[in-house]
Amino acid sequence: MPEMVDAYIRYCAEQETPARPQDAPQPGPPTVEEVYEIIVVDMFDTSQVDVKLNPRGGGIAPALVLEGLVPCTPYKPDVAVTVRVLEAFHVLHARAPQLAIQPYVKSLCDLHGHACPACMYKLEGEDELIFNMLTTMDGNDSLKRVLRRHPSDGEGDGEPTLGRSKERVDNRDASDGYYLSRERVDAWVKTRLGEILPTEAHPVRVFNNVFRLLIVYQGEDNPCADRWKNMMWGIFDETGVFLALCRHGFVLVIADMIRSGELAKYPLAVVQELLDVFGMKLGAGYDIGCHFDATVRNSQLGDQARANKLKCLVGSFHGHAHNRLCQLSFLPNYVEGMGLEDLEGCERYFSRSNALAKSCRYASRFHRQQEITTYAKHFDSFETYANLSKFLCTNYRQALTILKTEPALRDWMRQESVESFDEFQQWLLEENEYLVGLKHAAKTNVETLEMEYVQKLVNLSASEAKYTVVQEQARRARADHAAYTPGISKAELARRHAKEKVEKDLESVQSLEVQLDVAERWTAESPKWVSTVVEIKKRKYQLALDALELLIVERIFELTKMNQSQTGYKLRKHIAKALQARSKAVKTAIDNYNSAAGLLDPPMPHLGWEQVVEYAFLADFDILRDTRAEVQSCSWARPAYRLAMDRHFRILRAREEIKRLNVEIPRVVLRRKEQELGDGTGKTEEEAEADRGLALQVRRYRERRGVRATPRPENTQES
Repeated sequence: MPEMVDAYIRYCAEQETPARPQDAPQPGPPTVEEVYEIIVVDMFDTSQVDVKLNPRGGGIAPALVLEGLVPCTPYKPDVAVTVRVLEAFHVLHARAPQLAIQPYVKSLCDLHGHACPACMYKLEGEDELIFNMLTTMDGNDSLKRVLRRHPSDGEGDGEPTLGRSKERVDNRDASDGYYLSRERVDAWVKTRLGEILPTEAHPVRVFNNVFRLLIVYQGEDNPCADRWKNMMWGIFDETGVFLALCRHGFVLVIADMIRSGELAKYPLAVVQELLDVFGMKLGAGYDIGCHFDATVRNSQLGDQARANKLKCLVGSFHGHAHNRLCQLSFLPNYVEGMGLEDLEGCERYFSRSNALAKSCRYASRFHRQQEITTYAKHFDSFETYANLSKFLCTNYRQALTILKTEPALRDWMRQESVESFDEFQQWLLEENEYLVGLKHAAKTNVETLEMEYVQKLVNLSASEAKYTVVQEQARRARADHAAYTPGISKAELARRHAKEKVEKDLESVQSLEVQLDVAERWTAESPKWVSTVVEIKKRKYQLALDALELLIVERIFELTKMNQSQTGYKLRKHIAKALQARSKAVKTAIDNYNSAAGLLDPPMPHLGWEQVVEYAFLADFDILRDTRAEVQSCSWARPAYRLAMDRHFRILRAREEIKRLNVEIPRVVLRRKEQELGDGTGKTEEEAEADRGLALQVRRYRERRGVRATPRPENTQES
């Protein structure tokens, strides 16, 4: 180190001004000890240089420093950084301490012109995939823009009013092919959506991030009615963006959300664009993809979606908040051809793009769009591409790791007498059939007139018993020949109230007897009374289970908003501890559930705190909804068997991932080779020689954008 310090001092002394950047490392004096080959990282380029080492350098590292190069390692360095690059970082960091070394290095990579290859560059003779392309889409409200207005004219109808807009009309377009036009999005107006939103669908639990509650729907109750309503934030014009990405993270389509929340017109317009451009066999992930699938097929896109074999899916994390019946059809782990894709790329993208919020909030419409487009272009070119090779290699390693668990699964199958892997598929079909049947069992979800009748009879019996007691108290008070006291008056008042309550309950009972056509009033020994009491206990059990599930979902999503919940074991434990520390309501709900479960015949399983928070993202709650004892004995309902079934499908998905990667990796490699071989101009050698300036700019543009053009909608026609 002292030798390197001395060399740096001598190097600075040889410069006119120590901090002045040199054009290039200066060669040493004519007397040369040796020539050292090294990669030099300068401010605007990276190149391999043969450096003449000065014999007075005192070793390789000090000799390099004497030439204005700082090696990355003291012995046998392969890479060196110029002094001016390090001095530039020192000055910038001193002025802006938030600038760390990592973003500075990434900036150097950007200046050096690193490009990104296509993720959908089709080749002849490659294997056919179930999904030609996997995409994910979602909305985000961080990139809102305030609409500048004149001061308010006052109040109207007692409510504050907003002033008129004072922004000038600006029709400049900065979309650069990323954006869908407002006109194309507005073609899906809400009046058309009212006719296509399905009213009959399987139950789905959807967490509403605006009202912070869980919506559980079935049949005519539509969960999207609230989610897709126009949430009018009057001070904003653009209230966010709706985004679609390919599975590698390249931006495909952006649509501005205008003075509304996540209306259905945005995903419909995006899907229409994807179908028009990419065509056949698309997989589209969306946090409510289960319900959106029915929406698409009932819309004008239905025929096109069916013809192109569009499959709407639900992301791995969001999907675990849906019920089990939904998961069996839309969760990636159970969908053939998905590989290991989780369809949650939008969440990762938004975690980075949220930093744009400050620069977009008070910008003009044009400059906001320009900011978002510039960020998307840069992210595609210098972030997504930079991590593309890592993405492919990491997925390949992950798939191989999962495949290594197959022998352990086979050992378990031998121990449990499971003959073949086909049984796992059969269990999945049996579970699906069971849940479909359970969905149509309305008695477990709806309070019947018989239940209400029995409850009214119980109320009548209780009021009659109370009236008998109160009447006796009033009689005793009257039998006393003492002088008038207020106590006698209170007893008579209580008797009158008790009599009125009996008459009211009797009227309710008689009204229900007319509706149910009851010829003889039920008693506790009546068969119908006994069967209805059983149904009442089941209903109380279902309500207690629903309340418990609701509280668990609310807490999980609350932690998700703080980016604390993931699917790893340690973080699942973290969620459990946080829930236990903060949620006395959850413990109360567990006690209520256990009380209701104990009243059933046979009793349902008793739940403890650890067992509840370990449930597989709410899927196991659906099994508890059936109170029949034989269901608990089914193979697919037993925890160990369910875990084995999930492991089996995970292995299948790992094989599919390897097959997809074996298709994608040659695409990327060949695209890079084509880029290296061509000059990017499309001209003959004579034409390129005559206009080398234009050829250089075209080549740079192709390096930045051409290799990622395939994921973009307007550039996907080549193959």
